[in-house]
Amino acid sequence: MPKQTRPSAPENATGLVKALKENKEATQAVEKAADELAVVHAVLDSELPREVISSDADQAVERTSQLEKQLSASSEKLKKVNESLERELAKGKP
Repeated sequence: MPKQTRPSAPENATGLVKALKENKEATQAVEKAADELAVVHAVLDSELPREVISSDADQAVERTSQLEKQLSASSEKLKKVNESLERELAKGKP
C-alpha cells in the first residue's frame, strides 16, 4: 500500500489560492447570470400583457424569477466560501 503524504504548507496554500481564484471567477459568472436573468424577467413581466400570453409563457416568466432567486442565493453562498478561503489563507501567512 503506497504511503500517503500530506502536501506541505506552501503547496497547500498554493492550492487554496488557486481554488479561491477559481471560486471568485465562478461567483462573478453566477452574479452576471443572475443579473441578466433579472433583466429578462423584468422585460417579460412588463412587456407581455397577462391577458394575451399563454399559460406556457406565463410559466416561463415565473420560472425566470425563480431561477434568478436561485442564482442570487448561490452567489451569496459562493461569496461566503470565498470569505472563508481568504480567512484561511490569511491565517497561514507568516
